[in-house]
Amino acid sequence: MKACDMREVEPGTTLFTDLAIVGSGPAGLSLAHEFNGTHTRVVLLESGGLNESAVIAPSEEYESTGAPRCMEPRKVRNRVFGGSSHTWSGRCRTFDEIDFESREWVPYSGWPISRADVLPYFDRAAALMHLGPNVYDEALWTLLGKDPPKSNPRHDGLDACFWQFARDPGNPMEFLRFGPHFLAREAANIQILVNATVTHINTDPNGRKLVSLEVTSAHGRTVSIVPKVVVLAAGGIENARLLLASNRLLPNGVGNDNDLVGRFLMDHPRTSLGEYAPRIGRLVEERLGLFLLKHNGKNHFYSPGLALSPARQRGERLLNCAAYLSEHRAEDDPWDAMKRLYKRQSQNYLRDSISAFSDPRLLISGICRRVMGGRNITHKLDRLAVDCLVEQVPDPESRITLSERRDELGLSIAHLQWKISELERRTVAALAHAFAGEMISLGLPSPTPPGWLPGGDLDAIEFTDTAHPTGTTRMDEDRSRGVVDRNCQLHGVGGVFIAGSSVFPTASHANPTLTIVAMALRLADRLKDADLR
Repeated sequence: MKACDMREVEPGTTLFTDLAIVGSGPAGLSLAHEFNGTHTRVVLLESGGLNESAVIAPSEEYESTGAPRCMEPRKVRNRVFGGSSHTWSGRCRTFDEIDFESREWVPYSGWPISRADVLPYFDRAAALMHLGPNVYDEALWTLLGKDPPKSNPRHDGLDACFWQFARDPGNPMEFLRFGPHFLAREAANIQILVNATVTHINTDPNGRKLVSLEVTSAHGRTVSIVPKVVVLAAGGIENARLLLASNRLLPNGVGNDNDLVGRFLMDHPRTSLGEYAPRIGRLVEERLGLFLLKHNGKNHFYSPGLALSPARQRGERLLNCAAYLSEHRAEDDPWDAMKRLYKRQSQNYLRDSISAFSDPRLLISGICRRVMGGRNITHKLDRLAVDCLVEQVPDPESRITLSERRDELGLSIAHLQWKISELERRTVAALAHAFAGEMISLGLPSPTPPGWLPGGDLDAIEFTDTAHPTGTTRMDEDRSRGVVDRNCQLHGVGGVFIAGSSVFPTASHANPTLTIVAMALRLADRLKDADLR
């Protein structure tokens, strides 16, 4: 499939189509995939090019005055065909049942759909993403052919949980990159435009119906796209920014009658629950290190962890939260050195060559673990961290607004005011204590705790975001509480739909991509039922 560069399209051109998709990340490409080969005419718009530019444009930047966030633009919003799949870690799991429920101790919680509504789409998403079985609880031990650990973590309000990793089927050393796989297909009904930034959503004078999209590649180079339906799939920040910035006729932006667009900004606050020295960490990795599952002739890696059980969340009024191991590898790790040499990415060929063969025993043990034990290879470590991700309370004061600063196309950049509540801190503390107790019950050492834990100084917990902006165009059937309805259609505006994590009412602790793809497939089915031809 070939892409057309918007910079080569004659300014003033008007293109008519059935479906316009704004954004080519996992949400946009999964949606487009479902229309491949149909009679529906699709225009797929990507603000970046087929490859990342060496120069970071002002449109990739944003401001932040709330809780500290990663400010590296390309870790948050990848302006390139394939979107965030260029920098993600491939980490996947489904959302839990409790994530969809209304919980009276979590304000604004509750999805207008249930996990059962999404379940068939999780399986379709897993197939599209070349994943293994969608099993992320204790049942996975049976598939792995392993006995569960001797200690049952449920005794302390913990559940076993797992993640798996989406790998490129043609290159297992790479995580799944959505862009190249989509371009490898043939689809006469799909037109791809790169370097095509949507700068305004035009509606009728009352803001009740989509009219057209203004698409710009540079100052003075603007074309008009006239679709029957548009799906915004530009990410948790950009979906809200585009609605707010489409304010020529409507001062508050499109679909923002109730001042909800951009509110309820969530992420996955991440922090460390402790650390292990390398030698002690090896013992813990036997319990929580990667496992290999061979399924239908393919290898799939699953990472185990421990999560607060739904019963404990309800009993102590906590959020969903899970812990897992994070390897901090030594610079001279032999396996990483070999990988850099193999991929021709070495910055120091001699040093990596020496490192690659510096510890034959480590290499041999790693091969044995992989081939005979179904475990991950052994790396040389500096330390082993116990990290956790915690769900957030939806907070209308945690939000995205427009800055006074402008990007290269004259649009206001996004301003983030991200907030972390006391409940997130209390939840993390509960998991930290439970994790340490579980390690002791397994006959393993507990990690060296972070400085805040012994004294219980929750305000001293240092969080970082995980570049998972969520909730800024949230889903709710009540338009006074949400931006889109249960089918992801913008309340009060005909022809405008939204895909991606921005529609999630709550964020779970799970990495969002598998749910993003599942929800995009669900939206595709509803648009097909509408017959856009």
